[in-house]
Amino acid sequence: MQFLISLLNYTYQGNLSWLEDVYNTLPTILYAILAVVGGAGTVYAVILGVNLAKSETDDKRKTAATRLKNTIIGIAVLLVLVLFINLLLPEILHAAFPEDVVSIGLNL
Repeated sequence: MQFLISLLNYTYQGNLSWLEDVYNTLPTILYAILAVVGGAGTVYAVILGVNLAKSETDDKRKTAATRLKNTIIGIAVLLVLVLFINLLLPEILHAAFPEDVVSIGLNL
């Protein structure tokens, strides 16, 4: 891993100042997406729960349970990705480009 980071530092000769502008606007966009998709996913999960409770045959019950499981997994993956981008990405960028990326989301 250290070799990869040193290789990135050695081969990159450009300027990453544009990355700070992108990263300053990214959390606002990601939290808006999280709110919309999370809200829609919650409503869909409630509808699937009602369908699961009202299902009369085993086939409908299995279909509703599978869709409910997939919806919950999708919302969880979205939450993890948003948190990764907002919390861990600045640390990774600072480790890869320590002299170029100093102020992006970090309190240095």
